[in-house]
Amino acid sequence: MHERLGTVAATLAALALLAVGCSPDTGHQGRGRASPAPPAASAAPGERQERALPGLPPALARQRLAWEACAAEDAPRGGQGPRPEAECAWLTVPVDYGAPTGQSIRIRVVRVRARAQDRRLGSLVFNPGGPGEAGAAMVAGGLFEATPAVADRYDLVGFDPRGIGRSAPLACPQGTGGDLIPRTREQAEAEFKAAADQGESCRRVSGPLLAHMDTASVARDLELLRAALDEPRLHYLGFSYGTYLGQHYAHLFPGRVGRFVLDGLVDPATDQRRTARNDVAALDDSFAGYARACATLGCPLGRTPDEVVARTTAFVRDLDAHPVPVPGGGRLTTALAVQGIRTPLYQAARWPDLTRALVEAMDGSPGPLIGLAVEQVRVQEQSQGQQRRGGLLPVPGAPAGDVDPTMARNAVDCLDKPGPRTPAEVLAELAEFEKASPLFGATVAAALYHCAAWPLAPTGRAEPLTAPGAPPMVLVSYAVDPATPLAGARAVRKNLGAGSLVVRRGTGHSAYASGSECTDAAVDAFLVEDRLPPPNVECSA
Repeated sequence: MHERLGTVAATLAALALLAVGCSPDTGHQGRGRASPAPPAASAAPGERQERALPGLPPALARQRLAWEACAAEDAPRGGQGPRPEAECAWLTVPVDYGAPTGQSIRIRVVRVRARAQDRRLGSLVFNPGGPGEAGAAMVAGGLFEATPAVADRYDLVGFDPRGIGRSAPLACPQGTGGDLIPRTREQAEAEFKAAADQGESCRRVSGPLLAHMDTASVARDLELLRAALDEPRLHYLGFSYGTYLGQHYAHLFPGRVGRFVLDGLVDPATDQRRTARNDVAALDDSFAGYARACATLGCPLGRTPDEVVARTTAFVRDLDAHPVPVPGGGRLTTALAVQGIRTPLYQAARWPDLTRALVEAMDGSPGPLIGLAVEQVRVQEQSQGQQRRGGLLPVPGAPAGDVDPTMARNAVDCLDKPGPRTPAEVLAELAEFEKASPLFGATVAAALYHCAAWPLAPTGRAEPLTAPGAPPMVLVSYAVDPATPLAGARAVRKNLGAGSLVVRRGTGHSAYASGSECTDAAVDAFLVEDRLPPPNVECSA
């Protein structure tokens, strides 16, 4: 790993800036033809559905999936191959729904059939979040499994969204941005230029697909998938960004909504700035919970929660001026340290790992903290590894394998919502964010450079997504979520109208099928028995 730490550090710095929250709330402007905007919320459900998929040729509108054995490329890189019961297929979708008879791409789909076929309820389509996660690989490799009650009754279906995994994957080259937080005008302009150059390189090698990576287009792909599965309604389970996708689908196709479970909710009414501010608040809350637990157990970082926070903050803020070198090359900077801190905040069981990593980093051994940060990149690189094995065309002027696994996420984020457009705007935001959160603020705000410099204009808006006529849904959230705050779930519930909100105590991200009997029981009763839980359900951790 050491021989690549310089490159990894730069990649991780970019990822840390982008992946603090699992929410699509960045924006961009520039050139490129956009997908049609979602129809207005005032349209009747039937009219909205007709307008959402206009003029599709019969070959697309009436296709059925041809299931076959999955290939080695369908399983996550480094795993044991696809599970034997997994079946794979291709779904063809138009690149641009505004020109549906034009260029098309293939979407990779995987299913594991219901164990009790005589009592099968249909297909449950799953999206793990991101944006940028390869859902097909997660299902094929068994990285996600529903509870036994749901696995008995539903075919679990995963798919790789457009531009991701095996679905016409983007092959954007690595950028040349720095690994330090840009704090001066000169540094801001240099970071902006590096991001702009990388975005232009990505646009050149990606072709027309880059302008159509927006979530509204993915929602239309989801409707074609429902039809190809021959399901009258879409039953759907979405985590994190998957909740944003689910809301877009329900907004566009309310008459096709079946049993929807949205876990770890993204609020579509927040713009890039507001989402980033929410991310900062959620991270601060999560770290405060960690600090309380650490101090209670005799934390080596401080005798009180305030001491833990203060010592960690001082160490992290000093890293840009005094990075900690790594033997063999590379260094631990503020952005990289924040990524390493964020990773274990998702699971309280991993907080001891965070304590050990911080103590060692403060003692001059940053390896464990960098290791925590690298975990986030490995998820992206697994998908990128599948892409390379799938036969990507080489990127002109780039070394073999020099593909940035974070750019697929950028492509989605930067189309979905508007945000700052100049280096000066981002620099001003950085100062305000750092005041709000001395520990996390600068790193979160620096993420805005990527979409500020993106070469394509945003096609989405920051606005509530409603779904008139859709049946009630089940919304799920941790009480403290470092990526998608509980406040977002409450806002989405208000936007969507009637439904249930299941809140799991403690800190984490995506609460279903991860060890809470109460949470699983509420969701399973809805999916299997069509029994909506009470409006408010509170579950223990």
